[in-house]
Amino acid sequence: MTTPDTTPEPHPDPSGATDPLGCGGCDEALEQLERYLDGELGEDSRERISRHLAACFPCADRASFDEQLRAMVRERCAETAPPALLDRIRLHLAVEDA
Repeated sequence: MTTPDTTPEPHPDPSGATDPLGCGGCDEALEQLERYLDGELGEDSRERISRHLAACFPCADRASFDEQLRAMVRERCAETAPPALLDRIRLHLAVEDA
């Protein structure tokens, strides 16, 4: 089973351009956004994306939305399983390992 491509498309501009700053950074910023938010970029890439987000409202808006979505998922998916269920799972895993 393959994982669907979740790379965001460059944001549209009313003029039809996909890079309103004309710096070529929108494509890179959107392509690297997940890695940027996960803290997985090297220093140079992280700084370049940070500068772009500081200057480009559409990309910064997308980054803000993604950050808020991640926070909501973390908050709403933070429940833990009941202790009895965890015990059954551990027991099942121990039997499989034996």
